[in-house]
Amino acid sequence: MSLLFDVIKKIKGKDIRKADFSLRQFRVTTCKNCENLLKTGNCKICGCFIVDKSSYLLEQCPIKKW
Repeated sequence: MSLLFDVIKKIKGKDIRKADFSLRQFRVTTCKNCENLLKTGNCKICGCFIVDKSSYLLEQCPIKKW
C-alpha cells in the first residue's frame, strides 16, 4: 500500500522522502501507546494508518506527539 500512498502524495505535490528505521519505530511505538489508536491501526483523530503515515519523513502526529 505504500506505493499507492507515494503516488497519491506525489500527485498532490507532497514530499515522499522516507523516515529512517529508528524514527519510524519511535513513531509507531508512540502511537501504539496512544489512547487515540484504533484497533484497525488507524488514528482516531486524523484517520491515517499509523504504519504508513509514520514512514514519511515530514508527516506529523495531529496532536504533536511526534
